Amino acid sequence: MYLGRMVVHARTREPLALLRERDTDRCLVVSVRSPQAEVMVQGAMPERDDDHRLTQDLVADMAVALGRTLDHGSIDALVDSRFRAALVLDDGTRLAARPSDVLAVVVRDGLRLEVAADVLDTAGQSWSELDADRPEPARAAAEEVQALRQMLDDVTADDFRDP
Repeated sequence: MYLGRMVVHARTREPLALLRERDTDRCLVVSVRSPQAEVMVQGAMPERDDDHRLTQDLVADMAVALGRTLDHGSIDALVDSRFRAALVLDDGTRLAARPSDVLAVVVRDGLRLEVAADVLDTAGQSWSELDADRPEPARAAAEEVQALRQMLDDVTADDFRDP
């Protein structure tokens, strides 16, 4: 799966990650915390000095310091309406973590994301039914404003006369 889009829930104002399954219409909606959402939106970041590094910046370095590398992220289960996730090292060691942290590391480091089939069967949704392919509301509004400006630029007083 991959990050298809980040959205903000209209009522709660909480960031949501829409994870999309490759070559299908299925997606998974995962609530993420704001700092992780920011990392996910920004993607790969330039090196930061030690005073400004985020947890997501440290994880891969910590794995290397221990003689390992990060292999992928995984959403493994849905328990009491909460996703369970892990970062997986190259030797198969699984490090349990909050889903939003796993997603932030996966996006930041360009890692593969796996989602258990039973999780997708239980919580998966239709990408097209969510209308996730439509333009973002701000972009759609900007396009409407642009179209209106173009019409106003082209209109003359004669356009308003009765036929």
